[in-house]
Order: sequence, then structure tokens, then C-alpha cells
Amino acid sequence: MLELIYIAIVVLAIMLVASIWLISRKGIFEDQIRTKSVEAVWCTIQAENETDLNRAIKLFNKAEQLKGEIAGLIGESPDLEQLSLADSCCNLADKELKDMSLGELQRYYDQQNNIANIYNELYKGRN
Repeated sequence: MLELIYIAIVVLAIMLVASIWLISRKGIFEDQIRTKSVEAVWCTIQAENETDLNRAIKLFNKAEQLKGEIAGLIGESPDLEQLSLADSCCNLADKELKDMSLGELQRYYDQQNNIANIYNELYKGRN
């Protein structure tokens, strides 16, 4: 019976340590975002009030870089968007596609996606 109590105390201690660790990680993450946000706002304000154009551009670029890092940390960045592969919409079997040479495969996808028409529309009169 005493062993059961000791096991329960050990389990509770492990849960306490795990919860403290997870909460501290979340706090560090929030502090990192807060620090970067403050720095980005400071750089933006300094860029608006700067009289030297080169320095203002450098500060503005730094602010934009920090904003991108913040968006990446939060998960709202279009650069870090979760991408998935499109389903294959081809009529050929996978084995037939694997047996094609690179040129045949490129020609197949060019015909499938009307790449020649797109190039003709983009480069009209430039040839």
C-alpha cells in the first residue's frame, strides 16, 4: 500500500515538472515574439522620423524582416504555408510516366497544361 502512495507521488512530481517545463517554453516563445515586435515597431518609428534616406531604408527593411520573422513564428506567414502535392490528373499510368524520357515527359505536361499557349500570350510581339 505504501508503494502505491510512493508511485502516485512520483507520477505527480513528473507531471509537475513536465507542466512547468511546457509553461516556461510558452513564456520564452511569447517573450521572443514580444521582443521582436517591440524592435520592429521601434525600427518603423525610427525609419519614419529619420532624415537620412539610406538609414531610413535600412531601418524599414530591418522592420520588415522582423515582421516576417514574427509571422513565421506565429504561423501566419505565406512563406511558410503548408503545401500539399496536387493529385495527379493524368490519363497515363504511373509506369508509363516513369518509362518516358525527360523530353517526352516535358512535352506531355506542356500539352496537358497548355504551356505553349501561355508563352504565346506572354511574349506576343517580343520574338
